[in-house]
Amino acid sequence: MAKVVYSNPVEVISFKIFGVFDAFRTNPKLNHLEDSVQIVLLLVSLYKDGVICEKTFTNNFSLSELKKLIFESDLNTETKDTYLMIFDVLSDSLSKVFSQPLSYLNFHLFQIEKELLSENFSSVIDDIIYKISKSQGRYAGEFIQPLELSRLMCGLANLRINSKVFNPFAGLASFDVYLNKSQNFYGQEINKKTWAMGALRLMAFGKQVSSEYICEDSILNWPKNENKFDLIISNPPYGVRFGNQYKDVEHEFRTIEHFLIKKGVHSLTEKGKLIALLPQGFLFRGMQEEKLRMFLIEEDLIDTIISLPGGLLLNTGIPLTILVINNSKDLKGKVKFVDASNFVTNVDSRLKVLDDNKLIDFIHSEVLDNSVIRIVDKEQIRNNDYNLSVARYFQEHIEGVKLGEIIEPFKGRRGNLPVTGKLLRIRDLKDDNVDFLLDDKAVEETELNRHIIQQIDESCLLLAIRWKTLKPTFFEFKGNPIFKSQDIFSAKIKGAKIDEVNIAYLINELKSEYVKKQLDSYRLGATIPFIRQDDLLDVVIKLPSLEEQRAKVSGIIELSSKLKVLEADKENLLKGIKKEETESSTSLSHILGKPLLSIGSSLEIIQNTLSKVYPEWKEILISETKQFHMIDAFESISKNVKYIQELTDENTALVNVSSFNLTEINFLKFLSEFVKNEKKSLKNNIELKLDIHEDIKEQMNSKIFILGNEQKLKIVLINLIDNAKNHAFIDPDMENKINIEILPFTRNEREASLLNYDINGRKSYIELKVSNTGKPFPKDFTLEDYTRKNFAVGKTRNRGLGGYEVNEIIKAHNEGKKALNISSSEEDKKYSSTVSFLIPII
Repeated sequence: MAKVVYSNPVEVISFKIFGVFDAFRTNPKLNHLEDSVQIVLLLVSLYKDGVICEKTFTNNFSLSELKKLIFESDLNTETKDTYLMIFDVLSDSLSKVFSQPLSYLNFHLFQIEKELLSENFSSVIDDIIYKISKSQGRYAGEFIQPLELSRLMCGLANLRINSKVFNPFAGLASFDVYLNKSQNFYGQEINKKTWAMGALRLMAFGKQVSSEYICEDSILNWPKNENKFDLIISNPPYGVRFGNQYKDVEHEFRTIEHFLIKKGVHSLTEKGKLIALLPQGFLFRGMQEEKLRMFLIEEDLIDTIISLPGGLLLNTGIPLTILVINNSKDLKGKVKFVDASNFVTNVDSRLKVLDDNKLIDFIHSEVLDNSVIRIVDKEQIRNNDYNLSVARYFQEHIEGVKLGEIIEPFKGRRGNLPVTGKLLRIRDLKDDNVDFLLDDKAVEETELNRHIIQQIDESCLLLAIRWKTLKPTFFEFKGNPIFKSQDIFSAKIKGAKIDEVNIAYLINELKSEYVKKQLDSYRLGATIPFIRQDDLLDVVIKLPSLEEQRAKVSGIIELSSKLKVLEADKENLLKGIKKEETESSTSLSHILGKPLLSIGSSLEIIQNTLSKVYPEWKEILISETKQFHMIDAFESISKNVKYIQELTDENTALVNVSSFNLTEINFLKFLSEFVKNEKKSLKNNIELKLDIHEDIKEQMNSKIFILGNEQKLKIVLINLIDNAKNHAFIDPDMENKINIEILPFTRNEREASLLNYDINGRKSYIELKVSNTGKPFPKDFTLEDYTRKNFAVGKTRNRGLGGYEVNEIIKAHNEGKKALNISSSEEDKKYSSTVSFLIPII
């Protein structure tokens, strides 16, 4: 019989292996197995090595029999030992798998041609790992990095034969995969299950595991000082602070990144290199890390710093940097800064890919100073207080004067503050070229209980130094002071410049494109962008004569007046449409008011009667797993009745979903309360979880404020949860999950548009993803289908507002612009379908 030749054998084999994942997913006792990837790859590897086959597996096959087969196999001792170590790590999950029928392996795994599998084994293993990582996003991304980054960092090393390589915090040992076999590799990974997958991966590539890749803590088991390495290479966990388990380690270390660099420098040979993939915060954070940067610059150890945009890693959207430390650098007294943003492309709406081959060729070329590479003397870095943010070294020269030559900080008064006062927030500042005077009457009066608050009792310029826009505003003091926090910078025109600067001109220049570019190069932080006062005062402003300034302002005012007339005409038109909608809508309050009142009264009567008959009725346990009592059921009914009443009182609430008032909402608090209440109404086999991204917890201090409408946002979330229950969860007995994830949105306007998001590049946004583990959206189901009014889909063929209503409400929260997206996956994904949307942060 002729041998079948496949055009893409890796795809063919991977497809069959994914059948095993499908078998896990359809088994209620295995569908939430956390280490299913490791289990499947172990079985595939054992099959490839001839340890298991169709004949050896029966329905009563046990784990002890599998161990015996490994012992009795023809494999070498190294491979046997590695399999047994992996076996021990996965023993609990293996027990669950082997307690179920194993017949599915006959239909999937054992149908793969062993010769074909052996020829393509390493490619198949990587194909499965990367596919699952891409489909599961940050839930699988903690231990895997794009192959392009691994290749780039290994390419930067330029190692000699027989070099000693150390890889702390090794993850899946990606660097060892791309190193030559002649290199002496030593890697450490603390997570046992991550190590198990990495060990299977290295075995697939023919690498030695027991001597090269150890399951241990890199911090507690860092090699002794006498062990020196030609290369230390790592992608450490980000933002992890030292806990009590490391109390015996030197106290100077704040984070693992800090530990890696400081320890690594002293573990290199005379010509050794340290190459690390780090968050960009390392380049500018203060305290111990600033001292470390000073040491690295003054000792002339930093060779290259490469800036990479956010979105390259699966588990975080923050921008990254590759730091290259070199004990024998060529450019003495200088640092090579590389802006790699032009080497990154968007493959699809979510995935970014780095062209590492072009980038490494460019870095190794003789071109040393251009739009991609800048060579900077360490004296210039010293003048920048050892701030190594790449963007600041790519600024264009602008003729003008520094802002610090025009204005001077006005700190106001601290201490002895009144109990209450008008506390100015960033949202109170203006963002208008003409109407830039602060409306202090609109500023909310609140308690002044924070020590960082300052009293402003003089006319001054106000600038937001947090988020992506300055929102330049002028406060005209008329006897009533205002109060501000450190998020707002206040300044006055210098006495010598009062007759040279028109305040309206200055405010307009601060909103100009050439100033915005400077601000972008100075801003720090990805999740919460901010600018330091010293950098703000270094921004260059074009300052012509006072007469020219006035002429420019006059032209801006004239243009603005015309635009406002057009805007007023548009508003009047919309008001007329809204009036017609309101007049034509039926009064829901009139129709439903009496029945709702009757329900409320009946509930009260029932509770009073129960109290007389059985005083302890409130403590009756309805659901033991959820600790749901009788009183909780009554409260849930009362809340829903009140919710319906509030909607009907708005009269047009259910008719015109895009016209409603927005007020300030503590969004995390709102979501937490919503999830807590909604859990009570779900069946025991449905888990609802609020998943707050680590960047929000660490950098936003778990506080997010938006302009929103709580009722309408509840409609959106309830709609999405109901859709999952009614359409995605087709098996009523299967365990299912609904996940509400909130994370910062760090992509630019072009990247956002690929996700159907229309954003203002000067604003900051959070993204909400509502995902479920049920049936995915139908094949070829589009966002246009989802948002079409009265569109029917699925077995129920339900018609109604549905996705249309969700889309309209979300648009209204984003100034009428697009902010909704859907995604679905048939692969072995943690969540099979997701509805995501954006909301601006205030």
